[in-house]
Amino acid sequence: MDSRQEALSKLLRARARVGTDDLDTALGQDVHMLRTDLLGVVQRCESAGMYAKLEKMARLSQVDNLEQSEDSFQAMVKFMDGMTSEELIKMTSLYSHMMNLANMVEHVHRVLGSRRDLRGKDGFEFSVEKAFSELVKQGHSPSRIRATLCKQKVEMVLTAHPTQALRRSLLSKLQNVGHDLLRLRSSELVPQERSHARNRIKENIHAMWRTDEVRRTKPRPEDEARSTLQVLERTVWNALPQYLKFIDGMLSRHKLKPLPIDCTPFVFGSWAGGDRDGNPFVTPDVTKHVVFINRFRAATLYLELIETLMFDLSMLSADEELMSYNETLSKSNEVVMGRAVFREFWNHVPKSEPYRICLAYVRDRMSATRDYYEAQLNDRPVDPDIEKKIYKSKEDFLEPMMKMYNSLHKHGDGIVAQGELLDTIRRIHAFGLSMVRLDIRQEADRHTEAMTEITEYIGDGRYSDWTEEKRVEYLNSFLSSNRPLIPRYMKCSDRVQEILDTFKMICGLDRDSLGAYIISMCMNPSDVLLVEVLQHEAASSMDVVPLRVVPLLETIHALQTGAKTLENLFQNEAYLSQLRSRFNSVQEVMVGYSDSGKDGGRVTSAWELYKSQESMVAVAEKYSVVLRFFHGRGGTVGRGGGPQHLAILSQPPKSINGYLRVTIQGEVQQQDFGLPGLCYNTFEMYSSAVLKADMLISPETKDSWRQTMEDMSRSSYRKYREIVYEEPRFVEYFRHATPERELGLLNIGSRPQKRKEGGVETLRAIPWVFSWTQTRLHLPVWLGLGTAVHDALGKGRQEDLR
Repeated sequence: MDSRQEALSKLLRARARVGTDDLDTALGQDVHMLRTDLLGVVQRCESAGMYAKLEKMARLSQVDNLEQSEDSFQAMVKFMDGMTSEELIKMTSLYSHMMNLANMVEHVHRVLGSRRDLRGKDGFEFSVEKAFSELVKQGHSPSRIRATLCKQKVEMVLTAHPTQALRRSLLSKLQNVGHDLLRLRSSELVPQERSHARNRIKENIHAMWRTDEVRRTKPRPEDEARSTLQVLERTVWNALPQYLKFIDGMLSRHKLKPLPIDCTPFVFGSWAGGDRDGNPFVTPDVTKHVVFINRFRAATLYLELIETLMFDLSMLSADEELMSYNETLSKSNEVVMGRAVFREFWNHVPKSEPYRICLAYVRDRMSATRDYYEAQLNDRPVDPDIEKKIYKSKEDFLEPMMKMYNSLHKHGDGIVAQGELLDTIRRIHAFGLSMVRLDIRQEADRHTEAMTEITEYIGDGRYSDWTEEKRVEYLNSFLSSNRPLIPRYMKCSDRVQEILDTFKMICGLDRDSLGAYIISMCMNPSDVLLVEVLQHEAASSMDVVPLRVVPLLETIHALQTGAKTLENLFQNEAYLSQLRSRFNSVQEVMVGYSDSGKDGGRVTSAWELYKSQESMVAVAEKYSVVLRFFHGRGGTVGRGGGPQHLAILSQPPKSINGYLRVTIQGEVQQQDFGLPGLCYNTFEMYSSAVLKADMLISPETKDSWRQTMEDMSRSSYRKYREIVYEEPRFVEYFRHATPERELGLLNIGSRPQKRKEGGVETLRAIPWVFSWTQTRLHLPVWLGLGTAVHDALGKGRQEDLR
């Protein structure tokens, strides 16, 4: 049967029978090699006595790993009891490096395994090519599959929290080790190259041992933004255009046209520097600086590409359109004055080389763009003439690039156009002028607090005390008119002023630098309408389009009432008319996996997420609204993590429709993008899963299945809440059994781990899961599940469970 259910079953069976003996043998050899290299560094850098103890501890742990007996474990404990604090710190550092190196080896062998699969008969398990072939066999026409692929869009939103615990200094060295390990596995290396790769591995491992593993100061939001950009710059920047060419080749083998040049199956967003929910360090000025950092880095990367194109596009002739365009540029381009003479093609571009003439203009403007944002970041004055020349939109940047691309094709030089120029144009479409679109996120209560202060000041009463109906009526009166809300000279508290300044800051930034305005802990329609009103108020004197407003449903109650919230919004004429005119009837909703799991347990969270999306899709269809979901999913199972391919295929019918927005959180960015090969695997996995989710028939769910899940969810929720929220001794147990308090002292993130003082309910979901992970108890993953299964079996639901 051509269904998602069949695809899921096949995938699960395939994963169960994959043979890994050869892979494990090679992987184990590489882990042993790097472990030997690390111990060699320790022997050279530490005293003989220190090395002897560390080496003995390593041997004892190996024995325990093989025997897994009480005697071997107690031997380790007894040996550690005799170690000094300094020796214990060194031992911890040794094992930390061992684990990080082992993880990198695993990443390398994931890449090697996927390459081996691509060379084999069956292909890579999650490849688009394999999905394409399967869909063709099931009767789908190649042209329809291509059309579906061309409309596909996956937006990956990189978040700083939970922050990657490793410092960037160590991550870069680990990536270097991974790159050289991949080179060693190439059969084409000559002995000198192989020796060089081995020496570089040893060099980086030595540098790792000599590098402080601990951040001595908390990272600022700007630091987290730079780390996010580094993830994209090191691998994704080059991997994405190569992946799109890979898809072009796959389509060509099926005798189909390549992807359209403006096709963007992957785009990128970020929360680093924009997520102010519970983070007092993310201020309007910080967000503005992060936007400038993003645009500065993008301009710097584009300048490097332009320099490359200046060498590549040396042709002597072009079509009339480009020649005429260059003539126009020569009359308007004033930036060329004062070009530096020490750069290639900087001071003099031959008039007989039309592409270099055009690129010189592009380079001048991009150089001005980079200099402008550098001046802004350094609080230096900006020359008004330079400011006029900067690129402010990607369409402006694309214009000369497309004229050159079209000219090359018309003039018989298409093969050149399909090289670096095509890659550059595709980067512009995917990354824009800011690399990432920055989301703004704030908690709903902060907006309510601001509105309450405003209504009290103007004599309308206390907004926070009003009923939902009165709030909606009041907000509608401002949405449907141009009546101002905030008196010009109103003095606000610092907390409220920060909220108002944030909306003013948003109005002053380029729209292609920003994504959505996300309301965390969103419970009611008024939470969404209030943000619309505050945006409207801030933009009243400026010609700017407000950001799309995205409610974040992250508690069990919010998920259960999500459809009702949307229906009330769509019944609101003022809101619906703005949604249609400004956003083409597209409504985005974010669903939270971490907080809903913390609120009701994993089973209830998963079931309510499924039901909520189903019901919201139905409401959106009723009002002819296109509904798009943003999945706030973490890396661990307790935070909604797991195999993404399976997760995408498991989404409710009609909930994807070629569009998927998902968080790529700090702790999983390296496993998704740490190496170029991992990037390709990640892109393939998302592309093939979204393609299948769109084209495979969704299975009909039996009423008995639904009833079983409903009963299991109820049982699980009751047991989970009984222990976590109703047991008075649980908080004390949690704080003694896990390093929750100590984690708050680590310098691994800019955001405090609690919204406010209190018990479990005030603790953020990320440190909640992280604390249990350190003990390997993983309580948020399983608590309540055993009770749910036991009760289901007691009711004779064995077949439904199977």
